[in-house]
Amino acid sequence: MAAGAADAPARASRSRQRQRLIDACISALHIHGPSRTTVEKVVAIAHLSPGIVRFYFDSKAAMLVASLQYLAAEFEDRVLLPVSQLRHAPVPALELLVDLYLDPQIASPRKVSVWYSFWGEASSRQEYYDICGRKDEDFAALVHELIERLIAQTGATHLDADGIALGLIGVLEMMWQTFAFQSESSIDRVEARRRSLAYLRSVFPGQFGSAAASPPQAALPEPPVADAGGSPQSDVPVLQAVVPGALPGALPGPLPGALPAAAADSAAAPSARLPAWAYAHGALLAAERDRLLRPAWQFIGHEAEVSVAGDFLSGDLAGERVLVVRDERGRLRAFRNACRRRPHALVIARSGHFEGAIHCASHALTYRLDGRLVDGDTPGDLASLDLQSLGALILVRAAGAAAVPRLAASLPDAATELDWSAFERLQPSGMQQIEVAADWKLIVERWLEAPVSQRQFLPPNQLIELRRDAALILQVIPVAPGRCRVQRFDYLAAARARAAAGGQRIRAASARAAGTRARARTALAGWQRQANAWLQQEIALAESTQTGLAGASDEFEDSAPIAGPLAQFLHLITALLPAIPTLPGRPA
Repeated sequence: MAAGAADAPARASRSRQRQRLIDACISALHIHGPSRTTVEKVVAIAHLSPGIVRFYFDSKAAMLVASLQYLAAEFEDRVLLPVSQLRHAPVPALELLVDLYLDPQIASPRKVSVWYSFWGEASSRQEYYDICGRKDEDFAALVHELIERLIAQTGATHLDADGIALGLIGVLEMMWQTFAFQSESSIDRVEARRRSLAYLRSVFPGQFGSAAASPPQAALPEPPVADAGGSPQSDVPVLQAVVPGALPGALPGPLPGALPAAAADSAAAPSARLPAWAYAHGALLAAERDRLLRPAWQFIGHEAEVSVAGDFLSGDLAGERVLVVRDERGRLRAFRNACRRRPHALVIARSGHFEGAIHCASHALTYRLDGRLVDGDTPGDLASLDLQSLGALILVRAAGAAAVPRLAASLPDAATELDWSAFERLQPSGMQQIEVAADWKLIVERWLEAPVSQRQFLPPNQLIELRRDAALILQVIPVAPGRCRVQRFDYLAAARARAAAGGQRIRAASARAAGTRARARTALAGWQRQANAWLQQEIALAESTQTGLAGASDEFEDSAPIAGPLAQFLHLITALLPAIPTLPGRPA
C-alpha cells in the first residue's frame, strides 16, 4: 500500500507528460496534417526531447491514433454523455446538444480541422475509419432518438424523424466546416447557435424559444488599471474581507433587451433551489463563465514557482488560458496563453522556464518576456491579462473584465479576514487536477451547505483552508455542462516543503525539539488524511447528485431550509437566467 501511494505522483507525472504529447500532436496535425506531422514537429511544440515519444508510443502512427482516440473520448464525455442524461426532455437536450457541439472546447478551429484531417485519410487507415465512424454513428443515433422523442411528445407523427435528424446533423456539420477555416476571434458562435436552433424551430414551432439572439450585456465598471509591474493601482485589494460564506452582492438588474425576470418560468426564487436543467445547460454555463468566473480573480500559483526571470506558470481558468511570466526586470506579467496567428497554446506544461524569450515554434514568432513581439510576420504583442499578488499568491483575471461586486458584509458568526501574508511562509508542495462528472455549482453548493470555520470561501469558485504550517486551496473550474475540474494546491511551511520534495529528513538539534517536530508531523499527516477523505466524499456526493438530477425532472423539490450564503450564491445564478434567450419551459 505504501509503495503504491509513493508511486502515485510518478504515475500522475507520466500521465501529464503523455497528455502533453497528445496536445502537441493535435496542434501539429492542425498545422501540418497527418501525413506531414513528424515526431520532431510534435516535440518542438511540446518542448520535449524526441526520445520521450518512444517512451509512450511505439511509433508516430501509434501517437496519431492515441490523439484521435483522445478526441473521440473527449467528444463522448463532453457532448454525448451530458446530452444523453437529458434524453427524457428532448427540447433542452437538443438545445444542450447544439451548445456543446458548437462549444469552443469541442469545436475549436484546431480540433475541427484535425477531425477532418483524420476523416480525409480514413479510407486508407482502418483505425481512423473505425474511430471516426463510431463517433459519427453514436452522435447520429442520439440525435435520431431525441427527434423521435420530440415527435412523440408533440404528437407531430406526420414528421419524418430520419430526415429531420439528418437535417440537423447537416446544419451542425456546416457550422463545423465554417469554423475549420477561421480563427477563433472571427467565429460568431452566437450566430451559429441561432442558425442551428432556427432549423429546429422551423420544424417544431414554439418549442425552441424566441428567434432573437442573445441580448448585449450591460457595461459594468472598469477594473483597476495595472501599473508596469502588473499590479492594480488601487489602495484596496479587490479580494479584501474574505470571510467564510461571504459572497458578492447581487448583480445589476436585467440586461438591456433581456426578458423580465417573471418571463423565466423555470427561474428559481432567490431562496429556492435551481431547477435540475440548470446543472447541464450550455447557454447558462456560458453566462456563468462570462458574468461570474472570468471577471473574478482566479488563483494561478505561488511566487516561489516563478522566482527568476524566464520562469512561467500556465493554467486554464474557466475558459481563459493563462500564461504568467517573470520578465527581465523581475516583474510578473500575465498573458493569454495563445499564439497570435492561430489560437493554440504557446506552452502546455503548467510550469517551466523560457530562455530569454517566448517562442511560437510553429509560426516562427518570438516575444520578449514582457509580451512584446520582436520577430515574426504576425503583428501584435501577446494579449495581456489583469494580475495581482496577495501575499505570495498570484491571481489573474480577464483583461478589461467587469469588476466583480464587492464581497458582502461578514455574517455574525464569520471568522476574521484571511491572513494572506501567511503564504509568504509557505511553499508549494503539490498540485493535482481531478476530473469530476458533476456541474461546478454542485461542488460550490456543498461548500456553502456544510461550512467549516477553518475553510474560507472566495466567490465564486475557490476555497482556502489555512493552518500555521500548511494550506490547501481548491478551485473548481467548469469544463462542460454537467462536468468540472477540481484543481488542488497544497502548501507546507518552507522546511517541510523541501523535505517533502526531496525526501530529506530534518535532523533535530535536541531530543525535545525532535519530539516537538514529530508531534507536529503527526498532526499534519492527520489533517492531510482528513482533507483527502473529505474531498473524495464531496466529489462522490456531487457526482451522485448530478446523476440524480439528470433523471429527476423539475418536479423534484427540496424543502430543506437554505442558509444565507447558499441562498446568495443561488441568487447570483438565478440573476443570469433572464438574459438567456431559450430556457426549458419558457414560452416562445
